[in-house]
Amino acid sequence: EDLYTAHQYLAMPEIEKQPLTVQEGDANVKPGGLSFEVVLEGPKTNEKPSIRCPPTPTLSAEDIEKKLKEVEERRKSMEASTLEKLAEKEKRAEEVRAKKASMPKEGLGDE
Repeated sequence: EDLYTAHQYLAMPEIEKQPLTVQEGDANVKPGGLSFEVVLEGPKTNEKPSIRCPPTPTLSAEDIEKKLKEVEERRKSMEASTLEKLAEKEKRAEEVRAKKASMPKEGLGDE
């Protein structure tokens, strides 16, 4: 099977759309196989893509104050929630300690 027929089966459709620009004498046969010299063309257009970022809205002093208050409220809410969870865990731990202290001691060898 020669390289040309293998190329037909493995060819990519994008490549097939472009015309081949291999000129006579560009193929070199070497002991390791066949090599081609490829000449790449420059860009088809000089048009550069335009990348535009959306404009950032300018915030007024009132908007900034409002956002800062909302952040403070969120922070206080999170802190209160965390303290509440810690207090609940401490209460459970205290109940366990009290229950353990009230249990009779077994197996100390008072026989």
